[in-house]
Amino acid sequence: MKVFRFLPVALVFALGIGISSCGDENSLIGSSIVDTDLEIVVDSSFQKMVTAKSIPNDSVVGRTITQLIGRISIPGYGKLETDFLTQFMSASTFDTVGVDRLDSLVLYLSYNTESFTGDSLAPMQLSVYPLEKQLKSPVYSSVDPAEYYNAQSAPIALKSYNASFLGLPDSLVKLGYKTIRVKLPDAMAEQLFEKYKTDPLVFSSPSRFTQYFPGFYVKTSYGSGCVVNVQNSVMNLHYTKTTVINDKDSTYASTQTLMAVTPEISTGNHIRLEIDPTLQSNIDAGRVYLQAPAGLNVLLHFPTREIVRSFEESVGAGGSTIQGLINSLILEVPLKELPKSSYKLEPPQFLLFVRKSELQSFFEKKELADNVRSFYAEYNSDTRKYSFTGLRTFLNDVIEKKRQGTEITDADEEIVLVPVSVYSETVSSGSSYYYYSYNEQEVVTDIVPYISAPALAEIDMDHIRLQLTYSRQKTK
Repeated sequence: MKVFRFLPVALVFALGIGISSCGDENSLIGSSIVDTDLEIVVDSSFQKMVTAKSIPNDSVVGRTITQLIGRISIPGYGKLETDFLTQFMSASTFDTVGVDRLDSLVLYLSYNTESFTGDSLAPMQLSVYPLEKQLKSPVYSSVDPAEYYNAQSAPIALKSYNASFLGLPDSLVKLGYKTIRVKLPDAMAEQLFEKYKTDPLVFSSPSRFTQYFPGFYVKTSYGSGCVVNVQNSVMNLHYTKTTVINDKDSTYASTQTLMAVTPEISTGNHIRLEIDPTLQSNIDAGRVYLQAPAGLNVLLHFPTREIVRSFEESVGAGGSTIQGLINSLILEVPLKELPKSSYKLEPPQFLLFVRKSELQSFFEKKELADNVRSFYAEYNSDTRKYSFTGLRTFLNDVIEKKRQGTEITDADEEIVLVPVSVYSETVSSGSSYYYYSYNEQEVVTDIVPYISAPALAEIDMDHIRLQLTYSRQKTK
């Protein structure tokens, strides 16, 4: 379907400038439009050319400090089992003055009230094993933990737990988080403490420290029915020390954090997902699903060649100029309603749009969406859609390269939609001349594969919307 509208040139250029302010550098496209009336063409005919299928996403890069632990079986989703391998960032200084006794070394795994899936009362158990060599970076979800720990050895710690907040003191419930407290061997506390006193340089950088202490493998060893999203992992040393206060010795208990999981070190989730047979049958029948973590991406056939061909024919492209201006290219991905479930599976919060050929390097190189070769869209629960509204820069980039001799290839038409988490922070700035101004801006700092919780969504292929809007000189 093509819709034509006529607008004065001044209004069209104002519209074009406003739309292109997101970083389109292809300024030659549309540069030869003369001062006359223009046609605005709205073309939705390409959406019938969009096809899609679910493809496995069973080896994602573990670029996040989020750590999943647990085991669960969800009807219509599948069986999920998760554990993790992690290094630690060490404190650069330890409190050693006046320490009389080391009481305990404890690994604390903290999560909030919304950070688990399944039965909060399900009895679970985890086990802790020391890593015997440094983790290779990046760590993939398909990693074989046996490469890093002695699978024949006994764990150095076991902890039984459930995810429920029942029974916690009101003061802790109000804080909104709970901690799985795992006591580690006293010998480990002694070794770390003595190592710092004799060779503190080991603790001065992550690279030095991981050579001495490679980290832990935390494994689900018992139970099923719950998966917990651990958002903060620290290792605290509890000890007794004596200080002199008013010329008198004072003995008291103290705590210091020796290590923590931070973005600077390597950590990875080991994820095994067995897709539900009914879900797999639906996929085999042609239905299209997104699933996370480490489940299913969606491979789109994106009709890039046909969009460019139609646009260039319509605007009379020839020589080194293009007699038209692309105003917008929008892709809307709607979802179907899933069957109701007590597990309350939600769609992934964000989707990444990227060429299949560039997917692996995107995560390995820790890239951000550049709004030319990669884009992200947030799920709108009211419309039940992901809307990629800025794809004109993708198209302009392809057209510009075509004009310079790089032909459109299959890689430009193989687009992957990937469940991701998008992290941002608020950046503040202030300035003054005659007056003071203050601005705050949300800046995206990281885009990582979605592993926060089990997630599932079915794409409504019958209602995908792909719409191109462009301006061209009015035909006389």
